[in-house]
Amino acid sequence: MYTVHIKFTKRLAKVQEAIKKYNIDVLIGTRLKTITHVCGAFCPWRSGVVIPASGEITLIPPSMDVNRLAQEGWLEHVEGYGKLTLMETIIRKIKSMGLDKGRIGFESASSAYIAEGYLTFWEYQELQKGLPKATLINAVEIFDQLTLVKEEAEVRLMRQATAIVDTAHEEVRKFLRPGVNEKQIAGVAEKVMRDAGSEFAWTFTGGQEVASGYRTWTGACTPATDKIVQYGEFVLLDLHGMYGLMLGDVSHNAIMGQPDADQRKVIDAYVKTCERIVEVMRPGKTLGEVGKNVREFVVRNGWDKFIRGFGHGIGHAGHEWYPTLTDVKIPHCTNPDYVIEPNYMQMIAVTANQVGVGGLRMERPLLITETGNELLSKMPFEPWVIER
Repeated sequence: MYTVHIKFTKRLAKVQEAIKKYNIDVLIGTRLKTITHVCGAFCPWRSGVVIPASGEITLIPPSMDVNRLAQEGWLEHVEGYGKLTLMETIIRKIKSMGLDKGRIGFESASSAYIAEGYLTFWEYQELQKGLPKATLINAVEIFDQLTLVKEEAEVRLMRQATAIVDTAHEEVRKFLRPGVNEKQIAGVAEKVMRDAGSEFAWTFTGGQEVASGYRTWTGACTPATDKIVQYGEFVLLDLHGMYGLMLGDVSHNAIMGQPDADQRKVIDAYVKTCERIVEVMRPGKTLGEVGKNVREFVVRNGWDKFIRGFGHGIGHAGHEWYPTLTDVKIPHCTNPDYVIEPNYMQMIAVTANQVGVGGLRMERPLLITETGNELLSKMPFEPWVIER
């Protein structure tokens, strides 16, 4: 049994200290990332967490899930909503705390991640109406910054989550052959991960993503279909699991038979780009410096028409996408000025989509150490060659 103890009291104290520094009296957290980080339990429903700068933190989920979350999380105060809306319940809670005239933070922005959980316009109007004397402040940056560097316990959990996904890849390798379909491959992977301790294959991109042949070059989301794998095709295997709320995400590739000359060129460009990211991503550099270095490397080699990347954020349930690895500034998506530090973790990524030839995808959690980095996944970058 892989046992890890997160220092929840220390985590929550750090959260409240960040709220004080932001000069707000209470934060209304609605993002899945925020709720997971604070409550320590799987909370899939539209919920909120009321975090005062000092005092008791309260989780507010739908009433039907109160008992489970009170049992499985570590917050003592879990109050449900049902007859009242989520915001009406939060407003009542803030008034009972005597903070209805204070500076109240909320979370709102834009994201490619559909499960983000930002405050809706309707909910914002509810807050304005219910807290007319309060000053409402968008404090979305607080949890983006709090979750960049991982706790030691989170790193250990991520190692296990990644090992579970690697195990599934190895079983899929044994199963792969012409004639099976993508859904069958996904089913093999899912069963192996469940048997190994995975709690959830998040549904954001269809659980286990499997693509073969022409589907490997179609884009960044490849939910498994009934398509049958054929000889000579690439097979893209983007597998996901979760352990201790930490998200395991490892994308690897195979080719059915020896690659032809065009496929070999795509493979070589892909592998060298993967290796480049690992080579340059070191503590002390900014994310922008790394992104620029890798992009210039790709352009210099003439691969920029089919190589894309180069990474996104990762962590516990809800922590997906931010920050992406690039030198381009995009609000709430990138952070090119961030100086990489130990225990920062990036889901490095490369896609090589050559229409008419094949597609490859790499995703691996890369942990920054004191002197360099560590790939948590032990999978190779070179695709498997399956000959049977």
